[in-house]
Amino acid sequence: MRKFLALALCAALFTGTMAGCAGSNTGSSAASTDNTASASASSENTQPVTLKFMLNSPELTDQYKAMAAEYKKAKPNVTIDMTIIQNDYQTVLKSKLNSGDVPDLFMSSAYNDNRVYSDYEYDLTNEDFMKNIDPAFLKAVTLDGKVTGYPLLVQSHSFIYNKKLFKDAGITTLPTTLDQYKEVCEKLTAKGIQPFSSGFAEWWVMPQMTYPSMSDAYDGDYNKLFEDVKSGKLKFGDLPQVDFALDLIDLVKKYSGSKPMESTADMQVSDFANGKVAMIHQGSWEEDSIRKVNSDIDMGYLEAPRKDGKSVIAVDSNLTMRVAKDSKNLQEVLAFLNWLTTSDYGKSWIPSVVKQISPQKNAQTPDTQLAKETSQAVTEGKACQWWIFSGPDGIEQPFGTAFQNYAAGTADRQKTKDALTKLFVDAYNAES
Repeated sequence: MRKFLALALCAALFTGTMAGCAGSNTGSSAASTDNTASASASSENTQPVTLKFMLNSPELTDQYKAMAAEYKKAKPNVTIDMTIIQNDYQTVLKSKLNSGDVPDLFMSSAYNDNRVYSDYEYDLTNEDFMKNIDPAFLKAVTLDGKVTGYPLLVQSHSFIYNKKLFKDAGITTLPTTLDQYKEVCEKLTAKGIQPFSSGFAEWWVMPQMTYPSMSDAYDGDYNKLFEDVKSGKLKFGDLPQVDFALDLIDLVKKYSGSKPMESTADMQVSDFANGKVAMIHQGSWEEDSIRKVNSDIDMGYLEAPRKDGKSVIAVDSNLTMRVAKDSKNLQEVLAFLNWLTTSDYGKSWIPSVVKQISPQKNAQTPDTQLAKETSQAVTEGKACQWWIFSGPDGIEQPFGTAFQNYAAGTADRQKTKDALTKLFVDAYNAES
C-alpha cells in the first residue's frame, strides 16, 4: 500500500497536506480498552480511566465504534467517550478549548492547524510508534521541526463517475478539460442521463470541488501564494484561477437538475448509487456509503480540470489526531495511539475497516476502486495537495460559502471575487 505513494508523494505531493468530509451532526460514545499500558509509561495502569475524544467525519462513526470495541478487548479499564460531529466542528472545538474543556484527543486539519493548536498539542516527535508513519505524511503535521499530530489516513477527492452510464452514453474518452466536461454533459443529457448531483446545499462541497481546479495557481508554490495574499501584494479574488473555478461551478449547476442548491452530500451519494446521475464531486470516504446502496456499481475518478490543462485528483493526509499536552490521561492516550499503530488490528483498521489508504509504512492496499485509482494518479504525477489548508485559520468555510452564494445567485461574479479577497484579508487580520 505504501509502495505506490512513497516515491511520488515524498518527491512532489507533500511539500508543505474533514473531508473528506460529509454527513450531518451526530454524537456517539463507546467503551474501549488496550493491553499496552502506554507508549511511554513504565507500568500498566488498571484503574478505571475515561478518555474524551472529539472527532469529525461522522461518516466513519461505525468504523470508530468498531475500533473502540476492539480496543476494549485489549484494555477493559479504559472507556473512550467519543463526540463525533461535522458541521461547525472548528467552532465547537475552539469553544471547548477556550473554556478549558480540552478533550484528551481531538481532530483537526494539518498544515496551518499545526500552528493554530500549538498551545494545546503534545509533541509526538520522540514517540516510538511515530516511526511507523511514512515520513511523507509527517511533513503535513510538522511545525518548527516538531511532529504536532498523528496523520490518521490518506484521502482523495475529485469527480467520481459511473462507468456504465458513461458507456451507455457512448463516452470513450474521459474528460480532463472544462470544454471536454461540457461535451460529456451534453452526451449524457442527450441520452436522458442527468450529468451531476451538485451537493451545493453543503458549504464544504464547494471548496472541495473548486480548489483542485485552482491548484495551478502560482505554479503550485502555495507558500509564496499565501505570503503575497497576507502582505497585500496579491488580491486573492484577482487570481485567474478564481474565474476558472466560477466557470466550473456554472457548468456543474447547469447540469445538476432543476434544484441544484437543494442537493446535499447524502443526496449525491443516493443519486449516484442509484444510477440517477453520472457524476458527483466527492471523495474516497464515500465509496463505502455508495456501495452500501449499490454494491456492484462500477465507479472511478475523473481528473479535475485546471486552467493550465493539467488535470489532477486531490490527495493528502489532512485528517489529524492531536493529543492534548496537558491531558491528565496523557499516557493512556499515547497508549491508545501506540495500539492503533502497532497492533495487528490497528495496522489493518484503515485499509480493511475504513477501507481507505493508511499513512503507515508497508500498510496493505485497500481493495477499493477509488483507492486503486488514487494510487495510479499519484504514480502518474496527477495529484495535488489540499493546499487551501495552508491558508489562514478558518478559511475553508467562508471560502466555500462565497462560492455557495455565487452558485445560489445571491452574489454575481465580481462580488464573489471581492468577497474572496476580503475574507482572506479578514482572516489574516484576525490571526494578527
